[in-house]
Amino acid sequence: METGKSKFDITCVGQIKKEELRTADKLLIESDLNIISYAIIDKKAKQCVGLCSAPINTSLGRMERRKFYEEFLVENQLINFPFSSRQILISTRECVFIPEEIYNEDELELYIDASFESNFSGKYFSMKMPELKNHLVFKAPEWLVNLYNDKLSGASIVHSTYYLVESIFRMSSQTNELIVHAHFKRTFFELVIFDKGIFQFYNSFSYQTSEDIAYFIMYALKQWGIENNKISISGHLDSKSDELYWLKKYLTEIVELPNDAFSPYPAALENPSSFINLLNPALCE
Repeated sequence: METGKSKFDITCVGQIKKEELRTADKLLIESDLNIISYAIIDKKAKQCVGLCSAPINTSLGRMERRKFYEEFLVENQLINFPFSSRQILISTRECVFIPEEIYNEDELELYIDASFESNFSGKYFSMKMPELKNHLVFKAPEWLVNLYNDKLSGASIVHSTYYLVESIFRMSSQTNELIVHAHFKRTFFELVIFDKGIFQFYNSFSYQTSEDIAYFIMYALKQWGIENNKISISGHLDSKSDELYWLKKYLTEIVELPNDAFSPYPAALENPSSFINLLNPALCE
């Protein structure tokens, strides 16, 4: 393993050389308001072979942010390598699941705007998840979509929640237990419930205080009549966080999922502080 810095204050994990990459590899780029990251996935081995992440100054305006993105995409030549596929992972709270029986391709804007305030100009997308009998509908900032279409022609745009829910579905299909999972982003968290492989519930919650998290989760458990207060967690939490303190106060059992639970999508792609945990052959070697 090697780590290093560049003029973008980039943190890198993994020994990556362009000549060593194969066209069978896959590139995942995660776009967040505070950070841009990418991961290179060995599709055959289903392993992450490299991670790179650069923080973004949150005080930057839209044009300054776009310039940062443009320079980052140009400077990181590996991004333009002919991978088997390249995916842009949009990490916004603006996503909803619509059951197949009521889904209408012409109503994407209505689905999002009925659930969220229209606080930015964006484009609307849909991903079919047949195993869940649902469509994942999401909204992405228009300037960001246009930038990627310009700089990375042919890359597909997906939502990071797809990988989260797909991973929990896969785990749920292999057990007879109810799974309640909370995934924490920087400004909100997502709650997913599966029962024996059946998709029961998804929602996202923005919060102001750590107590809000416990309240939202306990309310959802009560709403679904779940008496077993066991929950699994992932994302932006550590053992000393206030969020985890309040969860432990109200829930009987909390299980922290390992990073490789989301393979081949590396959870640390959205959480550079987890790079310390990637020195692990189970995920990145």
